[in-house]
Amino acid sequence: MAVFKPNRKAYRELLASEGAARLVSLKGEALAAEAGDGFETNTQLGKVRQRAIVRPETWSAIHRNGRENTLVRVLG
Repeated sequence: MAVFKPNRKAYRELLASEGAARLVSLKGEALAAEAGDGFETNTQLGKVRQRAIVRPETWSAIHRNGRENTLVRVLG
C-alpha cells in the first residue's frame, strides 16, 4: 500500500490563488449581507492563504454587534 505524501508547496499555491480569493470574497460578502446594513468585507492575502474580514463599519452596526452579537450569530 502506498503512503500518501502531501505536496505542501501545491497546497500553499492553491490557498493563495485567485480562485481561492474569489471563493473567500464571496463567502465574506454573503456573511456581511446576512449580518445586515453597516457591515463591510475586506479580503486580503495573508502569509499563506486568502482571508476575509467582516466588520461593522457604521456606529449603528458597531452598537448592534456589541448588543446582539450579530457576527457571532451569523457565523452559526
